[in-house]
Amino acid sequence: MSQPSRGSLGSAFAFGHGDDPAEVFDDELPAPIKGEIASAELQRSLAEVKGQAQFLLYLADQIEASLEQLAREDDSCHGAFLCKVLGMYSSQLETKHQGLGDRIAETCQEVYITVREHDLD
Repeated sequence: MSQPSRGSLGSAFAFGHGDDPAEVFDDELPAPIKGEIASAELQRSLAEVKGQAQFLLYLADQIEASLEQLAREDDSCHGAFLCKVLGMYSSQLETKHQGLGDRIAETCQEVYITVREHDLD
């Protein structure tokens, strides 16, 4: 019987359960320095997009590792547990994917506005 690795299962519960990965990057951003074009809001939006994208990559890696582990699993009880974990990962992936699309659209709009304002100066 194979044992779950700390990275493949333990981390499933470290992130998620309502945590927003963008909050990891939600430190107070400094006001734009003179000469910088991006506002603090745009910088925050870009940080949120990067945080959510990193979380999606993390979930994809966890799904991949769990699927490999499931393929090698001989214990039906542990296999059932892995299936539940995979269902949780899949649900999180779907939820975060939808949120990322919305956030990307908002960030693109902020970039468009920023560039347009810069062009008018």
